Amino acid sequence: MVSKCVGIGAAHIYDRRSPFLATHPPIAVHSHRPSLGRQHSPAEVHLIGVRSILFIPATLAMLSLRAQELVPNGDFETYTQCPDYVSQIDRATGWLRPTNGTSDYFNACLGVPFSESVPDNEFGYEPAHSGDGYAGFYCFYSTVAITSAPDNDHEYVTHALATPLTAGTTYTVEFFVSLADVSKYAVNDLGALLSTQIPTRPDELAITATPQITNTTLDMLDDKDGWTRISGCFVADSAFAYITVGNFHVGPATIFAEVPTDFPLTYYSYYYVDDVSVRPIDPPQLGPDITTCSAVLLEVQDPSDDATYSWSTGEEGTSILVDTSGTFSVTLDQDGCLLSDTVIVDVDEPLALTLPNDTSIDFCATQAFTITAGALPPNADVIWSTGETSTSIQVPEAGTYSVSTSAPDHCPASASILVTDACWSPVFAPNAFTPDGDGINDTWRPLWHANDGATLELTIVDRWGRVLFDSSPSLTVGEGSSSTL
Repeated sequence: MVSKCVGIGAAHIYDRRSPFLATHPPIAVHSHRPSLGRQHSPAEVHLIGVRSILFIPATLAMLSLRAQELVPNGDFETYTQCPDYVSQIDRATGWLRPTNGTSDYFNACLGVPFSESVPDNEFGYEPAHSGDGYAGFYCFYSTVAITSAPDNDHEYVTHALATPLTAGTTYTVEFFVSLADVSKYAVNDLGALLSTQIPTRPDELAITATPQITNTTLDMLDDKDGWTRISGCFVADSAFAYITVGNFHVGPATIFAEVPTDFPLTYYSYYYVDDVSVRPIDPPQLGPDITTCSAVLLEVQDPSDDATYSWSTGEEGTSILVDTSGTFSVTLDQDGCLLSDTVIVDVDEPLALTLPNDTSIDFCATQAFTITAGALPPNADVIWSTGETSTSIQVPEAGTYSVSTSAPDHCPASASILVTDACWSPVFAPNAFTPDGDGINDTWRPLWHANDGATLELTIVDRWGRVLFDSSPSLTVGEGSSSTL
């Protein structure tokens, strides 16, 4: 165990881990006993209490906006008391240290440099990734230069999830780390372990469980002037109720590299951690399979603004238009989590109606004309404009005739045909008359049907073509007029 003690009456914070004992002047703080921590005046205690209360509504507001966030206080903003000494991770609301390691809590509420403040504290200078607070822990610790990482001083931070995870559900996990300025060594992997119980142990050695989330790039986490995001997704196989962050490799298995530092007498690896998050990822939903008779728009239901969507057709976006039958899938990509959904689209073929083209029938020569809808499935339903339900009908007169049909696994169809009467003429002239005075056919009289204002030209010739009568100039007649000669 790394002992952490405070000089009594020396007016500075002292930790044997800290390089600031030899490199920084004393800091004016209240004298206090190591077992009691920093002593505050009543006014200071009152202000700290108010500060912590004021943080709670802001955090609740954030949680209401991120209703799916399962790590309460994952940003280390809410605290029960402002940290003023090492090993006070438990002052960050809900956080704890699962082993005998001495994980730390830093927050700007303290406002004293080279202590547990933010951004300036005993391990270096680093603004929070968000807000005013973060945690810190050792990956390993040594008092001398090393060629192999020691087993001792593996530290962790643990928090209970808002609700246990659901087996079979996919979750995205992320946290941000920054290598403290005092560190002489950087490691290439830190992880997040989801567990059903707190992974306790009575010493400061490594928790040997396998974390679900690791630094998959295995690049050295050597950024001292910013934060590195470690994230991933996994499908829960148990009702995990806790998240723990730290170095899960035993000493010899910890891969590390020496990095520049202004503090040559430090031989350890120490990291800050902030914004720990666990959120469920819902798979995309395309709805039930579709049977249609026309092009259909496939849309992701309730798409996430944080995700991208790729379709099996090669298209991108939350919707595509399809006009052919087939199986279509969409894949959601959110924080590296890939989830898909599939829908079957059946675009039915329309029934084939093969009515003849519009036609003219001499109803003087025939009494009826047959119209056939064409070759239809045996189970097709047919209805004509005449009310008949057979595939063929007999029409006795001119008119427009239409037919509609439907059948299972087919799209309905309709068609129509115009039938005109070739026997009918707009002008009728008798071919004989008997001018014998008996009152029957004594005159020759042509009949015509025309629109109002139409003109009529009538010429009568004998068998030799000589003109016997000519109506020129044309006569203007009314509709349905007749004339007697």
